[in-house]
Formats: sequence, structure tokens, C-alpha cells
Amino acid sequence: MRSMTGFGRAEIARNGVQVLAEVRALNQRFFELKLNLPRGWGEYEAELRKQVQGVVERGRIEMFIRCVTLKPAPARLSVNDDLAQSYTAELRRLGKKLGLDGKLGIETILQRPEIFHVIEEENDSRLGAEVAFDALRRALKTLDIERAREGRALKHDFENRLRQIAAGVPTIEQLAAATRESIRASFEARVRELLGEQQVNEKRLYEEAASAAQHGDISEEVTRLKVHLQALRELLKRTGAVGKSIEFILQEINREVNTMGAKSQNAQMSQITIAMKGELEKMREQVQNVE
Repeated sequence: MRSMTGFGRAEIARNGVQVLAEVRALNQRFFELKLNLPRGWGEYEAELRKQVQGVVERGRIEMFIRCVTLKPAPARLSVNDDLAQSYTAELRRLGKKLGLDGKLGIETILQRPEIFHVIEEENDSRLGAEVAFDALRRALKTLDIERAREGRALKHDFENRLRQIAAGVPTIEQLAAATRESIRASFEARVRELLGEQQVNEKRLYEEAASAAQHGDISEEVTRLKVHLQALRELLKRTGAVGKSIEFILQEINREVNTMGAKSQNAQMSQITIAMKGELEKMREQVQNVE
């Protein structure tokens, strides 16, 4: 069992880049991944998504990756030879036409920024992506450790509450049996009192008394409750995503306990079902954080 919430972070410097990977997991019924990647990394999205889904099956995942280059990007100088020749030719022509003295030097050309261009080449994103995959693996491992730790605490809490609910079942069975017998005896006594000295059909009286006692019978509900409690015990032993299954079983248990409470004609039994519903409500809140 794992919790749906957690956080993982990893930072790696290698291949001339420094990569930071952060993964945050939040409660949500279905899987959703929100990515925040460096510009131009769209081609790696599918692989990163696959990596996350290999660890997380349910919940909202927010993933952030930052990649910083540790050394300057390679650059080269580009010279527009044709433009430089045109400048030189036109300056000479203009100087001759206007009768200007002076020689043309290289400094004249250097003053023209449109002739010289420094071009920075883009870094190969594959180097950063390789480091990012490694950093993400480490961040996901940290996240999974945290989710597993919280999951163990949730499992322990569920097991304690399950034992408290199960402990009340034998008492409910005893009270239900005693209540049925009390209802049957009270019904029979009341009928005899009403009939007085008249002859009583003992067989018919017994059948009617038993029928009256059946209105409060909860034997079927108790049987189903035991089955659901055992199913929950088995679920708590399973690995992987069990949150939805536990949520469904808790709904079934709650239905049986509500029915028993509604049929109860015994104050002590009503108190026990109320206590059971209190434990169930806490479990239903907790299961929202189970993957």
C-alpha cells in the first residue's frame, strides 16, 4: 500500500550541464501528469511520461525539470565578404570623387557591425536529456520511498480500525439473537393476554410470533458484513494500487452497518453500530490518500 502524496528531488551535474528534477504527488482519483520542461524538450515528453507511470499509477503528478549549461555555448565568427568589398569600393570611389585624402584601413571595416556576426551554436539537448532521465529516476525513487512510508502508516491505521469493527460483530450477533427471542416472547404474551380465556392455536401463535421477530432479524446483514471484512483484510495484504478497491469495500461495509442500525431494537446494539460507523467514516477519509 502506498500513499498518493509525496515529494522527490534530485540534482545532477554531468556532460557540461546541471539538471534539477522535482516530482510532487497529490491526491486525485485518476492519473494526471503535469510537465514543466525546458524549452525545446517536447520530443522527450513521451519517454518522461512513461518513466513516471512506471512508478505512479494514480494521482496528480507535477514534474519540474530545469537544465542549465555549465560552459558557454560554442560560437563562430561570420564575415560578410561581399558587403565588406562593397563598402571598400564605395568609400574609395567617394574619396576620389570628393578629392579626399586618407587611406582606408581595417579599422574602417571593423566599425561596420553588419559585416561581422558572432553566431552562438545551440547546445545539443540530448546531453541534457540523458542527465534529466537519470535525475528523474532518482527523484522518483525518493518519491516512492516517501509514499511507501506513508502507506505503511495508513495500513497500520486501517488494520487497527478493522479490528475494532470486527470486535463488535460477536456482540451484535448475541444481542440480535436475544432481541429476536424477546420480541417473540413479548408478542406471544401479549396475544395470550388479549385472548384471555379463549382457546389459542399454539402452532399459529408460534408462527406469528416468529414472523414478528423476523422484522428485526439482521442475520443476513451480519453474514455479508463478515464477508466484506474478510475481503478488506485481503486487500490490505496486496501490493500495488488498492485505493479504489478499498473504497468500494468500505461502501459495502457501511451499507450493512447502516441497515443493522436501522433494524436495531436494542440500545446497546445501536451504540455498537454508531461506533462502527465512526470508524468507517475515518477509514473512508483516509482511503482518499491511498493509491
